[in-house]
Amino acid sequence: MSGRPPMPPGTWGKISVTRTKTGTYQAEARYALFSGRVAKRRARAHSESAARTALIQKLQALKGSDVGDGELTPQRSIAELAAFWLKEKEVDNKVSANSLRAYRSVVNNQVLPAIGRRRIADCRTSVIDRVIKDRAATGADVTKLRNALHQMFGVAVRHDAVPANPVKEVARISRPRKEITYLDLEQVNQVRALIDTEMKRKRPGPRMSADLRDIVDLMLATGCRIGEAAGFIYPEIDLSSETPTLTVSGTIVTETGKGTFRQPWTKSDAGYRTLFLPPFAVDILMRRMIESPANRNGAVFTTRNGTWRQVSNWERLWNRVVDGTAYDWVTFHTFRKSVATLIDQTVDSKAAQAQLGHANEDITLEHYIHKAKVAPDLTDYLERFRPPITPKT
Repeated sequence: MSGRPPMPPGTWGKISVTRTKTGTYQAEARYALFSGRVAKRRARAHSESAARTALIQKLQALKGSDVGDGELTPQRSIAELAAFWLKEKEVDNKVSANSLRAYRSVVNNQVLPAIGRRRIADCRTSVIDRVIKDRAATGADVTKLRNALHQMFGVAVRHDAVPANPVKEVARISRPRKEITYLDLEQVNQVRALIDTEMKRKRPGPRMSADLRDIVDLMLATGCRIGEAAGFIYPEIDLSSETPTLTVSGTIVTETGKGTFRQPWTKSDAGYRTLFLPPFAVDILMRRMIESPANRNGAVFTTRNGTWRQVSNWERLWNRVVDGTAYDWVTFHTFRKSVATLIDQTVDSKAAQAQLGHANEDITLEHYIHKAKVAPDLTDYLERFRPPITPKT
C-alpha cells in the first residue's frame, strides 16, 4: 500500500477547526516548508470562521517568506519573474551598474506595460511573438527587449516554471542591412594626418598629447573597443617574447557614485582574449613604457594625474579632430569595423570574430564586416550573348 503523496513546498493540507477549553477556536493544518519538511501550523480566534481565516492568512504569509522569494511557479506574474531576474543580476559581479539600469529600463518601459500582469504559464511563444512584433511596429529596435525576455524566461526554465523558453522560437524581425562604414588603408593614413594636424594646432590650454594618436593606432593594431584599449595594463602585455602579445581582460566604465574605473572583466566571456601584436604596436608600447611616468594601476593610458580617463573624454578629443572635416562620420567603432573588414578580406570572418572577441560569428558578419556580394566568374558563358558581327557592305 502506497503512502500519502508528498506535499509540494508552500502548500498546506486540510484545515481542521476545534474548540479549546477556554472557549476560543483553533484552526490547524499541515504545511510543507521549502526544505520539504512538513510542520503543523495553528491560529486561534473567537469564532470558527475567524480562526480559519487567521490560519489561511498565516499560511499565505509563511509561503511568501519561506518559499515565495526562493521559488518561481507557473502561477507567478511576469512582473514577479522580472523582479526575480533583476535580483539575480544585482548579485552578479559581472553586471555593471550601467547594464543594470539598462535592464530595469527595458523591464519598466517595455515588458511590464505589455505583459506585466500575465502569469508565466500564460506567456506562450505566440504571446511573446506578439509583444516583440507590436514593439517593432512602432519602429523601435527590439534587440534589448528580446534579449531581456530571453534571459527572464531562461530563469523561469531553470526554476521549472516553464518547460521551455518561449522566446527561442519567436520569429526574427528582419531589418534592412545597414551599410557598414569602414576605412581602407589610404583613408586610415588620412585620418592619422588629421590627428597630427590637431596635435600641432595652437589652442588655449595644454597641447594635445600623443595619447590619442597612440590609442587609435593600438585600436587598429588589435581591433579592440575604445573602453578596452583605454584599459590596457602593462602586467598583461608581453613584449619580450618572440611573438609579443596583449591580453584583453577589462574595460573602462564610469558609474554614478563610483567614478571612472577599470572593470576587471570584458563585455562578454568571448571578449577575454590574448592577441598577437604587430611590430608597429610593439614600438608604440615600448616607447610609452620608457617615456610615460609609472602609475599605480600599471595603465598604458592615464590622465595627467595618473587616473583612468573616461571614455567620454576620449570621444571629446576625437571630435576635436574630425569635426568639420570629410571624416566627421568616423567614430572609434569605425576602426574596429576596419580591422574586421581587413581580416575578413585577407583571412576569413572566423579570424575576424576571434580578433574582435565576439561570441558569435554572425555578429561579426552582420555588424562589422563590409562585404559586397561577388558573383562567380561566368564571363565565358555570358560571352555567348555577344551580338553577331554584321558583315560590311
